[in-house]
Amino acid sequence: MLDPFTFYGRWFSAALDMTGTAHRLSQTLTASNDVVARRTAMMRDAAQSPLDGDYAELSRMIPEKIDAFGRAGLAIAADCWAIQSAILAQARQIGALAMQGRPPTAAELSAAATSYATFALRTFERAGAISAKGLAPIHASATANARRLKRQV
Repeated sequence: MLDPFTFYGRWFSAALDMTGTAHRLSQTLTASNDVVARRTAMMRDAAQSPLDGDYAELSRMIPEKIDAFGRAGLAIAADCWAIQSAILAQARQIGALAMQGRPPTAAELSAAATSYATFALRTFERAGAISAKGLAPIHASATANARRLKRQV
């Protein structure tokens, strides 16, 4: 049985992890804003003086996005599959309990309640983990670009 202290401790830990993810999202947005501003200026300069353009930097734009979003998608897809599998397992358990042909016993109801609470907690934790895993490659790319472009100035 899942005791309340463990349940709320894990719930609070997952909420704190989500707060950290929100902070990294804020960093990503700030870094992206800086990168877009610098690269827009580079594109303007290259359009005005084609021989002086920084084509090495400009050629990085599309491949780095494909790489970062591809890695994010893979991370998210794996966890989404795990969540879908857990939902189906939970539905099977509910169905088996409902299709017994008799009312569930107190022990069965207690076990089901524990299972439902654990399922809800794991789903909450996984939802936070999906966000963090999906954001990680994008955050890494955006913040690395912002740092690199700041050094170039």
